[in-house]
Amino acid sequence: MGPLSAPPCTQHITWKGVLLTASLLNFWNLPITAQVTIEALPPKVSEGKDVLLLVHNLPQNLAGYIWYKGQLMDLYHYITSYVVDGQINIYGPAYTGRETVYSNASLLIQNVTREDAGSYTLHIIKRGDRTRGVTGYFTFNLY
Repeated sequence: MGPLSAPPCTQHITWKGVLLTASLLNFWNLPITAQVTIEALPPKVSEGKDVLLLVHNLPQNLAGYIWYKGQLMDLYHYITSYVVDGQINIYGPAYTGRETVYSNASLLIQNVTREDAGSYTLHIIKRGDRTRGVTGYFTFNLY
């Protein structure tokens, strides 16, 4: 191994200096972005009842969002979307007339049937975001 390019540190470091550095690092840590989660209310859904798929930790600067039945995000599985500017709902082929989407991205399914049980996908589109957006998945079963 060759010689070092810089001389080794020979300064005496005090505990106060280490504690100050550790304290400052705690303040400089950026907050972790909360992940979008979806919760069924009520948690146990019975046939013929209503269920609300409640969305938590919705990001800021929303342009809109789209709900799909299943995990495929294609036109065939497209239930409904909501455009924030103008507060417009757009319905897709998987819309049955029993779904209501709210401005907080939550989805109400009324008079639940066996065909409604299964996976749902929420695709969130953020304003000015050139990525593919944020996607959340949820599955509920009938009891």
